[in-house]
Amino acid sequence: VAPRKIVMLSKDSSLDSWLAHISSVHPREIDLGLDRISKVAARLLPARPGKFVVTVAGTNGKGSNVAAMEAMLIANKFSTGAFTSPHISRFNERIRLNGQDVSDEVLISGLLAIESCRQGESLSYFEYSTLLALLIFAEVEVDVAILEVGLGGRLDAVNLIDPDVAVITSISIDHEDWLGSDLDGIAAEKAGIMRENVPTVCCDEFPSKSINEKAEAISSRLYVMNQHYSMQAIERDQAWMWSGLNVSNVPIECGPIANKSIHFSNLASAMQALALLPLDIDWQLAAKALAQLHLAGRFELRRDRKSGCPVIFDVAHNPAAATLLAANLEGLQAGHEAYGTIAVVLAVMADKDVEEMVSSLESCSDFWYIAQVDEARSMPVSELNERLKNRAFFQQEKTQLECFESVSEAYEKACELNPERGLVVVSGSFFTVASVRDKSDAL
Repeated sequence: VAPRKIVMLSKDSSLDSWLAHISSVHPREIDLGLDRISKVAARLLPARPGKFVVTVAGTNGKGSNVAAMEAMLIANKFSTGAFTSPHISRFNERIRLNGQDVSDEVLISGLLAIESCRQGESLSYFEYSTLLALLIFAEVEVDVAILEVGLGGRLDAVNLIDPDVAVITSISIDHEDWLGSDLDGIAAEKAGIMRENVPTVCCDEFPSKSINEKAEAISSRLYVMNQHYSMQAIERDQAWMWSGLNVSNVPIECGPIANKSIHFSNLASAMQALALLPLDIDWQLAAKALAQLHLAGRFELRRDRKSGCPVIFDVAHNPAAATLLAANLEGLQAGHEAYGTIAVVLAVMADKDVEEMVSSLESCSDFWYIAQVDEARSMPVSELNERLKNRAFFQQEKTQLECFESVSEAYEKACELNPERGLVVVSGSFFTVASVRDKSDAL
């Protein structure tokens, strides 16, 4: 296909300029469907994105599964490509080769290639991102490409590729405007990544009716948590044991995990997914990699650069994730007297069940600094305030609720008062965390 003339943008244009461009091509930020991307992919992609492909869908735990598989494969000297979304600090985080963010130059080269094949076809920002990842992985010929679904599964751009193993993480209510409010219906959308005669790993102990029916209809063998694979805690040193199918009958002992926010079920499912690939994996090396696993923005403890205040950054953006965040906070408080009082900085997207999210966190917080982010889908702080202020929790004399026009203002106020209040928690969305994370340093 002859290259399409690029107007204004070239290989010498900045990545920011390119990102502004791909944000403006399609009229809708979210537009599910595979028709447009399939046409461009047919002209663009030289091959599959990897010798083997693992696709991960679900409501919560997708990032943990991707990061866990990536770490275990790298420890075993396999080359990897990992595609995740959204990013926190910079776009490059979405596409990793062997655990490293790709460079601006590689991204710009890929975007030029996409433009040369687009032929006027309208692509969304996420579709550009997906094609970019697939192209980069294919050109490098990675051993394993690990692809995280952006939204749903059946109509998500990532579903363009047939996986060798499908992973469906925990499923709960989220993105109701696109996926509906019925759990089985949501599960049916996630099940769209399943393929005929291709195994599927389920993180939930009891897969929904739609997943079971889809598996039977297409002969996709299900590997279900606590039925076909499992993890078991060991009292000694917070270690744990994993056992699964297609590996030795001898359970694998794994050491304590550095990041306490990563649910063991996600580590167990990641191990089962890799066990289903025809790869020679040293599971002891894999276990050591898991022990050091780190995910930015997942119960990430840092320190505010200006005040010295300890801050937890967590991208929890639905009720199930908020429940896990609350449990982690209560565990942290139990071991640290200095964290006895918690201030929450919160901003959410407009489609979220914020009442349920807040309900989970009420038991471990007294001070709330609510705000909005500079994003079209953000819930205005005025609406957030209206939905929260009349709740019984916020009617208590000890509970404080303050409104701010920006997350940055809310964050700075919360950190300023830290000597009296212990710990600040920034949560509600990736955008919320991204707004202020660069104001802190790692501990």
